[in-house]
Amino acid sequence: MALRILMTLLPRPTLLRCRRRLYTSRAARETPQLENIGLIRAYGRPVATIFLWSALTYTSLQAMWSKLHFDEVRLETEAKIDSLNAELSRLEPQPVDQTKPERRRDFAERLKSGPGFGEFIAGMKEPLTPEQAMQQAEAVQSKIPGNSRLPRWLKTDIPTGGNVTNIRKTLRELKLHTVCEEARCPNMSECWGGGKHGTATATIMIMGDTCTRGCRFCSVKTSKAPAALDAAEPENVATALAAWGLDYVVLTSVDRDDLPDFGSAHFARTVRNIRERAPQMMIECLTPDFLGRPELIEPVALSGLDVYAHNIETVEALQRSVRDHRANYKQSMFVLAHVKKTKPTLLTKSSIMLGVGETDEEVLQTMKDLRAVGVDIVTLGQYMRPTKRHMKVHEYVTPERFKHWEQVGNDLGFLYTASGPLVRSSYKAGEFFISEILRKRSAVAAANALAAESGRDTSENNNLRDIAASIATEEGRKATAAAAAAASLESASL
Repeated sequence: MALRILMTLLPRPTLLRCRRRLYTSRAARETPQLENIGLIRAYGRPVATIFLWSALTYTSLQAMWSKLHFDEVRLETEAKIDSLNAELSRLEPQPVDQTKPERRRDFAERLKSGPGFGEFIAGMKEPLTPEQAMQQAEAVQSKIPGNSRLPRWLKTDIPTGGNVTNIRKTLRELKLHTVCEEARCPNMSECWGGGKHGTATATIMIMGDTCTRGCRFCSVKTSKAPAALDAAEPENVATALAAWGLDYVVLTSVDRDDLPDFGSAHFARTVRNIRERAPQMMIECLTPDFLGRPELIEPVALSGLDVYAHNIETVEALQRSVRDHRANYKQSMFVLAHVKKTKPTLLTKSSIMLGVGETDEEVLQTMKDLRAVGVDIVTLGQYMRPTKRHMKVHEYVTPERFKHWEQVGNDLGFLYTASGPLVRSSYKAGEFFISEILRKRSAVAAANALAAESGRDTSENNNLRDIAASIATEEGRKATAAAAAAASLESASL
C-alpha cells in the first residue's frame, strides 16, 4: 500500500528511472552474477521501496535548497533595486528634450547671431585674389596621395582636327595601332595636329596590341599567348606613314617574349620599309629590352633609324614595384650602352616617370647613370594613373620642379632634356628639337666632308653640342619675340 502511494506521488520520469533500475537489462541477466532470477523476484519489492524513499528524500531536499537559493537571490536583487531608486531620487530632474523643429529653429538663430564672413578674413592683411586661392588649393591638392582630381597643369583639350581624323581613319583601314591611343596619351592633339611647330608626328605600335609583360603603370592589354605577328604589317605601316606626310615617326612595340627573337627582325624590317617609302622621314624606335641580348639589339640599331630609344621608366629602387619582373635597371642600361657601342653616331634616348614615390637623390643618380652610358636625350614626365586597376599616383610634381630637372639635365650634358608634367617618351616638342638636330647634323656632316677633303680636322661630337646650343638660342629668341608681340597687342587694346 505504501508503495502504491509513493508511485502516485512521484512524477512519471522518476518512475521510469526506477523501473529501469529495478528490472535489469537482457545483457545483465546473461551475466553469471545474476543467474538466479528467483532472488530478484524475492527481494525486488523491498529494494524498490528503499530506492523510492531515497529518491523522494533527495528530490525534497533539492527542492528545498532551490527555494532557499531563490529567496536569497531575490532578496539581493530587491536590495540593489532599492539602492538604485534611492540614488535616482537624489538626482536633479532633467529637462525634456526639444522636438526636431525646435532644435532647427534654435540652430538657425545661433547662425544668424554668429560671426560673419568679414570676421573670418579680418586677420589677413588683404583678401586673396581668385588666382591666389586656386594656386593654394592646387598646392595642397598635389600633396594628397592617390588624389583623383588632376591639378590645373595636367588638364588638356580633347584631340580634334582634320589631321587627327585622317590619321584615325587610316589606322582603322590598315588595322594598325598607336601607343597614343592605347596608352591614352594627353598630347595626342598636339602631336597629330602638328602643334605650335607644325611638325606632325605619330607613335605607331607594331607587333600587335597585346603585351606579354604586365607593368603596373601601363594600360596596354596583356596576355601570355598573344596573336601571331602580321606578316603584312611592315608594308602597311610604311604605306600609312607615306600617305600621312609626317615629319617624324616613333615606332614602338609591345613586348613579345613568346617569340624566339622577341620581335627584333620584325622591328628592323619595318624600319627598312619606311626608309624605302619615305626617305625624308625621321624615324625613332622605342624598343623593348630584348632581354639584354646583343644579337637582338644590333639588327634594330643598324636598320636605318635616326634615334634609338629605350625607357628606364623609374629609379633603380622602384624597378621591381613599377615594371614587370623580367625588366630591370641594369638590363636597360646595358641596352642603351650597347646601342652606342654598335653605332656611336646614333642618338640614344630614355625616359623617366616622376610621381611614383622616387626621391630627388634617386632621380639625380638615374640621370647621371644615363649620361654615363652615353644617352643623348632624356625626357621626364608625370605618371598619370590610366585606370583604378593600376598603381596609384604618389605625388603630382609641380611645373616648377620639372623646370628644375630640365636645368639639371642641361648641366649634366644631355643634348636635349624635355621635362614637364605632360611630357612623354615620344613628346612632340622634343621630336621637333631632335629633327632640327638631325637636319643640322646632316648639313654639318656635308660641311665636314668638304673640310676633310681640304685636310681640316673635325669633331662630330663638338658639332652636335654646337647644334644643340644654336637651336636652344633660336628657340629662346622666338619665345622672347612672341612675348613682346603679345605685350604690344595688349597695350594697344588698352
